[in-house]
Amino acid sequence: MKKIIYGMGLVIAMASCATFKNYEAQQIKTDNIVRKELTDSVTVSDTTALLHWQDFYKDHRLQTFIREGLERNSELETARLRTEEAIASLRGARGLLRPSASITAESNVSSFERAKPDKTYSIGTSISWETDIFGKQRNAVKGAMASVAEREAYRQLVQTRLIATIAQSYYTLEMLDAKRKVLQETIESWQQQILVMQALMEAGEAERGSIAQAEASRYEAQTLLEQIDRQRFETESALSILLGRTSDAIDRGSFSTQDFSYHLVHHLPITALATRPDMRQAEAALRSAFYQVNVARGAFYPSLRLSGTLGWINNGGTGIVNPGGILLQAVASLAQPLFANGQNRANLAIAQSQHKQALVHFSQTLLEAGNEVNNALKAYHAANNQTRLQQLQIEKLQEAVNASHAQMLYGDGNTLQIIVARQSLLTARLQQLSSEYEQIESYIILFRALGGGY
Repeated sequence: MKKIIYGMGLVIAMASCATFKNYEAQQIKTDNIVRKELTDSVTVSDTTALLHWQDFYKDHRLQTFIREGLERNSELETARLRTEEAIASLRGARGLLRPSASITAESNVSSFERAKPDKTYSIGTSISWETDIFGKQRNAVKGAMASVAEREAYRQLVQTRLIATIAQSYYTLEMLDAKRKVLQETIESWQQQILVMQALMEAGEAERGSIAQAEASRYEAQTLLEQIDRQRFETESALSILLGRTSDAIDRGSFSTQDFSYHLVHHLPITALATRPDMRQAEAALRSAFYQVNVARGAFYPSLRLSGTLGWINNGGTGIVNPGGILLQAVASLAQPLFANGQNRANLAIAQSQHKQALVHFSQTLLEAGNEVNNALKAYHAANNQTRLQQLQIEKLQEAVNASHAQMLYGDGNTLQIIVARQSLLTARLQQLSSEYEQIESYIILFRALGGGY
């Protein structure tokens, strides 16, 4: 008996030497994240400060829609419920650190060789506790805490994307409204032009073919107007779904690039990448995988379970007889795994592989975050330059239209010139509006790429 006790003590002493390291947060290096050709136009600052979305998006209508989306969007609500699920799992993991108690009541009847039945009655309370002397359960709790952090980061990731998508849809509608206005003005202009050309044809100074070409250009503009109306309808429906409502018209203002200060493209808080929800989600997943390795490794160590029973027992033969007897029992058991058909080793290998995968995913997430920032910066500058050049193009095309119109009235011009000039002017105006929207969109994406919106 003494040898068994000594052996159990030796096993405990050896196993207690096993230590589990705590997770160390990853060092996120943001050096050289911004491409060199972009550093000349932006000042990279070492800060994580970002505007709140209510300060970033200044349009009051848009702010109202964002609040509505945050309250009613189904995907965001699902993410919230997933967080609650992880919190419930954490409570369950913490419960394993505490003793468990139960109340049992039994009644037994036994008879041997047709003898008089022997009846036994008992009621008692049992307490059982697996002591966490080797930290296996504590590692499980830390892993569950990391899972909660991961789910919460995912919820914030969904929120940042939702806010950005609502804003993009809102400004898309404003841009489409602006295009619709340009097309309506162009159609009216074409109608007036056709009337002038018809009068000139009656005077013998214009040809029927030129009028037909002008009418074809008007029909083309009307076709584009129908396409714009369809896009407006579809965008309103998509935005309504994001807001958790049935499809309906969306109230909005006038399209303008002046809604933003564009501060981020001049003073870029690059270290804010570390606070992005997907970065925190990736690190939380890495932390969870780290503790799962500890849990898998802990399966190789012994388990010490303490249990006790306190109750009342009555062996009264044919009936209940008082007083009964008090039963008190205490048990301590130590179980050291020896062979588990290789399952413990397999579980450890799986956990280690998953930890390595999480580390790779963390590194890849940082690369993708930097890529989003670079692409958004480049898109902003490209759209800004395009808008400026298109404005110059529009001014020259307007001069060409005016000159061609004057020459046509005095009989010195070619009607085909004014048709071509008007078509080019319409295309340039529509393209400029698209470039202005791309400027706004790239800035929205930059804000989200830096982690803004939660």
